[in-house]
Amino acid sequence: MTLLRNLRHSKGFTQQQLAIHLEISPEYVSRLENGNRKPSWDVQQRLERFFGIPASELLAEEEEENEKPEIR
Repeated sequence: MTLLRNLRHSKGFTQQQLAIHLEISPEYVSRLENGNRKPSWDVQQRLERFFGIPASELLAEEEEENEKPEIR
């Protein structure tokens, strides 16, 4: 979720600080940003409130990244 990382940076937050605000672990933030984990519904709602954008925008970006053809 590059968008999540960019949003976090635009607010000047570290992963640790964002984790505190969202009440999740920094490792969970890292996994979300790296695309290794999808946010739960509850975390989606927290992201939406914190950044003021629909969680669907974050998820849409992730789906677009997953649809890119693999280059060999």
